[in-house]
Amino acid sequence: MKPMFRLDDKVALVTGAARGIGAATAHTLARQGASIALADMDLEGAKAVADSIENGAQAFGVDLAQVEECKALVTAVVERFGRLDILVNNAGICPVQPFGTATEADWDTMMNVNARSQYFLMQAVCPVMKRQGSGRIINLSSAAGRVGSVLNASIYSGTKAAILMISKSIAREVAADGILVNCVAPGPIKTDIQRNLPADRLKAACDQIPLKRFGEPEEVAAVIAFLASDECSFCTGATFDVNGGWFML
Repeated sequence: MKPMFRLDDKVALVTGAARGIGAATAHTLARQGASIALADMDLEGAKAVADSIENGAQAFGVDLAQVEECKALVTAVVERFGRLDILVNNAGICPVQPFGTATEADWDTMMNVNARSQYFLMQAVCPVMKRQGSGRIINLSSAAGRVGSVLNASIYSGTKAAILMISKSIAREVAADGILVNCVAPGPIKTDIQRNLPADRLKAACDQIPLKRFGEPEEVAAVIAFLASDECSFCTGATFDVNGGWFML
């Protein structure tokens, strides 16, 4: 019997892969047998992660806020690996920006990086996946896109909510092409965003989680690995919450 959740002969593109959930996902998918393309504005950071993966991972420097760079990234990955089976749309930013002081530039920056980049990367990879007859797209949303931000980051919450609805809509459009589109919505995870918060805010957030701890990036990556696998064959347009019970639908 074939081992479950293997990704042998698959090529995965992971964005925001220089650290945090993206880096953990790159390592997890590689352990399952996938060839990994890592994309990040921090090219040196992405290279460091790629160097720690032993199966020929390749790092790409890209500004995902630029649509043309999103398209060029997909072209470059296909040229390098010959195919593209899995897209993990993880890249995102979450600056604390109180509603009363947010500017048009703040809006544009977060929308471009967090939502527009995911949309146009999906648009670029779907023709490739359609030709191949199958594909997996996993978009990173957030619990903040479910219930609103507790960090004075209303624009961020808006981008993450947009991802949920965009993903559902695109999932309907591309299902006939064998492409599955799902979301993962992490709650508080031990990443740079959480580490930079004041201790009292961290404790207050942790107290609201039934499991009484923050998640690890690897715990999110494990769910992504399932969604990328052949075993995930009847899930599309769904959102998988990874939040220790903080938000229950």
